[in-house]
Amino acid sequence: MDKKKRKELSNQLEKEELIEFRQSLPINENIFPKLFDFLDDELEHGCDHSSVITKTFLQKNGVSNIAEVIEWLSENGGYCDCEILANVEDLFDYLNPPKINSIVKIEIHKQKINSLKTDFGFHIEKVPSPWNLIEITSTNSKEYQFQIGKNNNCTVSLQSHFSSFQYDNDEQWRNLWINETELNYNLEDLVIERIQLGSYSAIVAKNRNWTPVKIWCINKDNPQWLLKMNTELSRHKGDIKEFEKLLNSIV
Repeated sequence: MDKKKRKELSNQLEKEELIEFRQSLPINENIFPKLFDFLDDELEHGCDHSSVITKTFLQKNGVSNIAEVIEWLSENGGYCDCEILANVEDLFDYLNPPKINSIVKIEIHKQKINSLKTDFGFHIEKVPSPWNLIEITSTNSKEYQFQIGKNNNCTVSLQSHFSSFQYDNDEQWRNLWINETELNYNLEDLVIERIQLGSYSAIVAKNRNWTPVKIWCINKDNPQWLLKMNTELSRHKGDIKEFEKLLNSIV
């Protein structure tokens, strides 16, 4: 028997079992969820190992065949109030099936490009070696990322939407490093450095206790965009030298 056929038989069996279960119920199935809510509230005061709370609920809700209901609950593992809540409630999960959230598949397309000119003032005619420029296109956005060869441990992303570049605000850069790395302890050695790379001003955030190094770089003469570099502590000095070559190629 193939897999598809077995699945069909299994689904059919489940449907038949559910029909049989619903036919066995001594009262309307919609009363049971209200019973379980009532038990959940009342059992905060404890269970005396009887079904007195259940009987009280049935009486208040005008159920005439209480003895039959209590017998059915016992046959399904509910010998007392706490067992009714623990063992019988799950049998009615079919009344509240889990919601299936529709997952929208986002198509992401990546392609290598050799030059770039944007409407926000960034222009590079030829990407210098060993850098590659990747255009990342999704349904509602387009991003650009430089990376050294095929090694993603060092990347530089081009950003045109960012909060104000507060060059002298150490607290801002400390918080950005913490938020982006999600490392919020052993921060006594987190340092903020300022370096000049040609006509570009850069902020370097690093910590000798952790691997990630973050660098934010801006040309103050053209503050419409910035470059954000992600690299590692053991290699960041060499990567900064390569980064400067990249900056020198920007028109």
